[in-house]
Amino acid sequence: MDATDARIAGLAADLFYEHGIGATGVDALSKAAGISKRTLYEHFGSKDGLIAAAYDALDLPVFERITGMAERGSSTPRGQLEQLFAGLEAEVRSPDFHGCPFMKASAELTDPNHPAHQVIRRYKRRLRKWMRDRARDAGASDPDLLARQLMIVVGGAQAESIMENSSKPAHDACGIANALIAAAIPVTPSPTQRT
Repeated sequence: MDATDARIAGLAADLFYEHGIGATGVDALSKAAGISKRTLYEHFGSKDGLIAAAYDALDLPVFERITGMAERGSSTPRGQLEQLFAGLEAEVRSPDFHGCPFMKASAELTDPNHPAHQVIRRYKRRLRKWMRDRARDAGASDPDLLARQLMIVVGGAQAESIMENSSKPAHDACGIANALIAAAIPVTPSPTQRT
């Protein structure tokens, strides 16, 4: 994707996130980008092509923002899993939070063969792998199971926070996640705690 396409895709991603995919027409997209509808179609082929490009443009930045906060918050794999949920709680408190952009897109794009679904699934697989790797490194008995469980908690916290217009579900998700992590990852006493 060249710089022009990346700029247009980024603008589209912002509009889709704020207003929804269905409510954001090609006229609004071309106006925001400062180009004609014809030029928009020349770059992306269709609105569906632009939708896929928009979520492709969001993929790594959203992943790196979420996991980066967790990695900066702790130097241990277990701590990073816990910090992911602390970061989620902080994120849902933001007035700019409108839910997970990928979950919102998945709900709007009812055709399972829409090209954006491939991008959405790739993002979710990447986040689940990040969780699985930390769970494995922390000594989880079943890292795959823990990663799947934590993904469900993330999605539920984001959806409930939007529906309730409250950060309480994300706060509750921290407790649920910490309980799952504690059940799956045995705590090894530090050398000073051993007798």
